[in-house]
Amino acid sequence: MRRVVLLVGVLAAVTVAGPVSAATPTCSDVEFLAIQVYGQHVVRDYVTGGTLSGWPPKGQVGAAIAGEGAATPGGPGPGFHFDIGAAPGASFCNSQSQSPGFHL
Repeated sequence: MRRVVLLVGVLAAVTVAGPVSAATPTCSDVEFLAIQVYGQHVVRDYVTGGTLSGWPPKGQVGAAIAGEGAATPGGPGPGFHFDIGAAPGASFCNSQSQSPGFHL
């Protein structure tokens, strides 16, 4: 009986909570990077080597890497971001992030 009550409680909480969504896409207000979402920065700077001209890429990636692979396979790693004083990943866009380094 306890399991049924617990399950009903969890289902009720999930139903009432509704879907989770952000007010704006992550990093969409980062003007100096000219990115709409964090993924655009990753694809533009690490995969295509800076040749991405818009978001979504709509076929640009294949032409940019042309069988050669990513410009920076795996990205520069979080150590790179710490070295330049920037928080790694999309956390650099979130002032509430607990990642060390520069935040926007």
